[in-house]
Amino acid sequence: MTTTMIEDVTINGDGSQNVFGNTVARDLILNQLTIVRGRPTMVLSEEEIVERVKVYIPAFNHARIVEILAADHVIALAGPQGAGVVTTAIAALRRLHPALRIRLFSTGEDDVEQAAASAPCGYLIRARDEEPSRLRSFLEAVRASGGFAVVVGTAAEQRHLTEFLTAITVEPPPAATVYRSHLARRGMFDSPWQEWSGAARLLRGASPGDAARLAKIVDEVSRRGGDEHEVERAYLGWAEELRKWFDFHPGLLDQTLMIAATTITPADETQVYGAASSLARHLDIPLAGGGLAWTPTTGLSELLDADRDEDQIVFRRYGYAESLLPHVFAEYPLARMELLSWLAKLPTDTVLALERTLGHRLVRTFADLAAKYNKPEKITQMARTWGTGPAADLAYIALTQTCLDPLVGGRVRSKLYEWSRERQAPQSLKLTVAQVCEVLGQTHLSIAMTRLKHLATHGDEQVRREVLDVARALADLDPMAVFSTVLKWAASTAQGSGTEMVGRLDVAMRLLLDLLPAFGGTELRRVLETVDHLVTNGAPQLRTRLLDWTRELAAGYPVHVLILALSLTRNTGASATKQRTTFGTDLFLSLTVSLDFEEHASVLEMSGPVDPMSCTLAWRTAFATTREFPNFGEALHVWLDTAAAREDLRPALVSALTAAAHPSPASRQLLTDRVRAWAAGGRGRRTVKEAILTRVLLPEWHRWFLVAWVRLRTTVL
Repeated sequence: MTTTMIEDVTINGDGSQNVFGNTVARDLILNQLTIVRGRPTMVLSEEEIVERVKVYIPAFNHARIVEILAADHVIALAGPQGAGVVTTAIAALRRLHPALRIRLFSTGEDDVEQAAASAPCGYLIRARDEEPSRLRSFLEAVRASGGFAVVVGTAAEQRHLTEFLTAITVEPPPAATVYRSHLARRGMFDSPWQEWSGAARLLRGASPGDAARLAKIVDEVSRRGGDEHEVERAYLGWAEELRKWFDFHPGLLDQTLMIAATTITPADETQVYGAASSLARHLDIPLAGGGLAWTPTTGLSELLDADRDEDQIVFRRYGYAESLLPHVFAEYPLARMELLSWLAKLPTDTVLALERTLGHRLVRTFADLAAKYNKPEKITQMARTWGTGPAADLAYIALTQTCLDPLVGGRVRSKLYEWSRERQAPQSLKLTVAQVCEVLGQTHLSIAMTRLKHLATHGDEQVRREVLDVARALADLDPMAVFSTVLKWAASTAQGSGTEMVGRLDVAMRLLLDLLPAFGGTELRRVLETVDHLVTNGAPQLRTRLLDWTRELAAGYPVHVLILALSLTRNTGASATKQRTTFGTDLFLSLTVSLDFEEHASVLEMSGPVDPMSCTLAWRTAFATTREFPNFGEALHVWLDTAAAREDLRPALVSALTAAAHPSPASRQLLTDRVRAWAAGGRGRRTVKEAILTRVLLPEWHRWFLVAWVRLRTTVL
């Protein structure tokens, strides 16, 4: 096995250079998690909730909202984007219950049944994503559970729900007040920016969201030594300056230079010209004169209104370079698809050979713009292209950047679901989808776990290892939810057949082994009940792996597993089947061969003494079908050794064996032969041998003769 690192992608292969699959480096995953967690529309972390509550300026109708929510447990809040609808909802929920867990929820994708049965929670539901009848049923379940639900969106998005929900329009506080609150939260209590007159002018008629954005710009520009003019221009997106620049430079080649330079900044001149040439080809701009058609390098900085930092072209004005592409997308709608295609090609352009970190930034820009302009097909198309080769890191960024997006996230998640079920999907794509689920699970845990389930089902060992790693990471967020979901994975394998179900069961059982130590007896009992269900109803190929796993479980819970094994051997009731008896016996024999520190059967030394007679049915099955049990000989040997060493247990151990063998002459003969062979192998075994043979020896007259002989010898001695 060989492993090669190429920047942020690990290529795994064997000595013959066969590539198994490319995985994304952990550093990139952690970085992307940080980026996504910093976007409240995608991930609503506890830190984000606390921050919003601290900076919140109550809406004018906040008290009424809290009153209605307290009485009915359900409310719909409406308002335009940026009006603080979600923040108002969060503040109202925390006003009612300061420690209430709050999460984004979708009745169309999340596990409604599990949510309704869980502890009371505060649900934020986007109105535009909901189907009325499904939402109505969920809201009733929320009320019954004691939880709370707030349906948020614009008035138009709420309109299809008016039959059972009347939306209350949030009345936001003055934007200037919100601006000062955000400045204070950033440590600018006594800053002159608190009373900056320009803020009142810029925020006239603005929303709380605009006010928060202005406060952020003020903070960051002031740290750089910028002035009021730069703050104002940045807040307005440099729209006037950019419009003037494009009016003053109508030449298409000059415009492509500007677009290229601001997109890849900081970059050297060669890269700027190369990126511009690539864009010109995408836009079918003729290059009469070839390379001589472009502005020469001596005039490049002046043309772009840029600065130089050694050999690189840079734009020092805050947010100026970042504003140009959005400006072009807004002003030139017919060029959007070509611009998206160009952005998508830049990171892998072998001629430009951009640094990997710049390539990552370009993919984020591509993903954000594709999401903003509702182009999920372009996102998933490029993700599939990148995800089938050594550019899996680019696919990962594009998918994690958009899978939780309010506009295109649902369609990206649908594609992830489709790929997770695709048996012949490229290996690197499967691995990428698994890793994306760690980000997806930050908001939609059940959705992420569903995709992981299918990857475990249809993937190979490498994919299953990745699924395990991601599921373990998600368990840190909500251990019980992951535990319950994985238990369902295991139970569901009884409904299928083939090696795919074996793969799903393998991942489920390994996860349960990892998670069980954090729980108590109730969860252990649920696991053992699932094992019982699978033994009874599962396909034969599942039972071999299930037996191996149950043996591993016994290392931590020997008494409980022994009780399960013995209950299976009883084989009574409507579910009585031969496979239950066989499985239980095999499991019992596996436990029996485990030795304690004195090399006796540890199964008899457990806390809560085990009555050897309770093992009679297991031994009876073993005697009847010894060929099915590879541990039979060793288990019997250990049992007999323990009987020889433990005089206090000897009568019960002997009785269990003889009672098991007695109904069948064949079993009696088998036990006789095995005991004689065992006794011949060491000293001190005569007493146990005679105690058994005096009960099972055949023919009967031989047994009676032995009984008489043993009594006579004992009397004489």
